[in-house]
Amino acid sequence: MSKRGKHSEEGTGGRGEDRISALPDAILQIVLSFLPSDDAWETCWLSRRWRHLWKSAPAIRIVQTNVTYWNVRELNNIVNYILLLRDRLPLDECEISYRGRRADEDHTEIFRFTAQWIHYALSLCQARVLKIRICNVGILMTREESLVSQFLRRVELTGVILSEHAIDFSGCPNLEDLNLCCCTTESVQKILSQSLRRLSIISCDFNLDSDYRIRISAPGLVSLLLDNVRGGVPLLESMPSLVRAFIRLGVSYLDTCSHEDYRDCDECLAYDDHGEGNGCVLLQGLSGATSLELITTNRDVFIFRKDLKQCPTFSMLKTLLLNQWCVAPDFGALACFLQHMPVLEKLVLQLRLDVLQTWKYGRETYESCNPTVQLVLKHLKVVEIRCHKEDELVRQIVKIMSTFGVSSDLIDVQVIQQSPYVPDFSARFSFEQKEILE
Repeated sequence: MSKRGKHSEEGTGGRGEDRISALPDAILQIVLSFLPSDDAWETCWLSRRWRHLWKSAPAIRIVQTNVTYWNVRELNNIVNYILLLRDRLPLDECEISYRGRRADEDHTEIFRFTAQWIHYALSLCQARVLKIRICNVGILMTREESLVSQFLRRVELTGVILSEHAIDFSGCPNLEDLNLCCCTTESVQKILSQSLRRLSIISCDFNLDSDYRIRISAPGLVSLLLDNVRGGVPLLESMPSLVRAFIRLGVSYLDTCSHEDYRDCDECLAYDDHGEGNGCVLLQGLSGATSLELITTNRDVFIFRKDLKQCPTFSMLKTLLLNQWCVAPDFGALACFLQHMPVLEKLVLQLRLDVLQTWKYGRETYESCNPTVQLVLKHLKVVEIRCHKEDELVRQIVKIMSTFGVSSDLIDVQVIQQSPYVPDFSARFSFEQKEILE
């Protein structure tokens, strides 16, 4: 016998045993929970050993692929059959993923079927995690379809249209994680949850046709990720438990100024036509954080500069990252931050100087902004300036830091070589974003 044949026989014990089927039921059910539910169901044909295992898998995954089902009715028939036969045991997770392909699909049917599956998972099976991913088809969730479950701990919504009070999670007292990605809101006034600890909002459209902004009321929030929200930037209510936050502003259709090219003239900064007066939109809610990142991917920095008119004191903040918006058109934003952060330990500035030069900002000196120094940064241990080249702007920043009692020995200037045609490196870098997502 060849060595290959000998080793193969040894690997199967010489009898070709089915070692997978020999595993305990609990392990096999966990393995099946990672499969789409229709694939898990088909394992019942393997042998008697597998006939009923799929019925007790701790997850339901309703996944419509490009090749399996032609329309949502066929998908619903299969799903209803599986749910009817499945053991009604508590679920760790329910995933619903649908990719619409036909323009003539009945969106009302898709919504109705989805609502039935959600009801089964939450009300009958006490699911702890709910994931809904919708592509090419809008699923409308209104007040009547608001999620209610005392067992739900995590919700992920992708491509979902939310209307009226659908983002009221007061009926989910144990919800801790909420992720919204590529969602759209219609007439939603508030994201409300007393139990929420982690919130992630990425590439969502907030009330594009409304003249008011959404409020986020989550007093127990520990981490916040707000990335590229279109429409009006949401107003953050008090978050006394907040530890870390990542805020990246993109194009905001409502929060702009039409009087000046750089969109933040004094007239508009002193007046907010979205019902909030001249109070803070973002910074007041973030003022209790210990780690904070505030960046923008373009010149649209209206909200940041507006909030600085009523800048709160960040009494707990130890780590701060800013990109080039804080030094344009002058150094007023940077100086204002430094005056309101008495225990700051680490400051990171990411400056794409070629971008600054294309903005229609006047490169003013530190003396021209003339900040009133109110404190010395006694706790600051390191300042990192990441840029493409050292120039007068960097030297001015070093001068500002010295005014606040920061020795040049604590300032680390890192020159990063990168083509000006490559997208802004600061838009891809974050010392907090990975931790928040985890």
